[in-house]
Amino acid sequence: MLTVDRLRLQLPPAFRDRAGEIARLVGEELASVSVGADLEIDRLAVPPIEVHPQATNREVARAIAQSVGTELEKTSSPL
Repeated sequence: MLTVDRLRLQLPPAFRDRAGEIARLVGEELASVSVGADLEIDRLAVPPIEVHPQATNREVARAIAQSVGTELEKTSSPL
């Protein structure tokens, strides 16, 4: 199970009016991210993602959640 205490999103101006809904949907999408190991991470930085300006809130949220999942996999993988 993944628990996020705080989520900070930086969205381009075109998405700012949709930020609240996108953040809520990111939470929903993160619920499906599987974490293979017990981790406690103080901060996880995710590289910028690119989405089409006409992308739905769900599509934006899904892309963010997938990027978070990818970074979590990198963090939890043995060196």
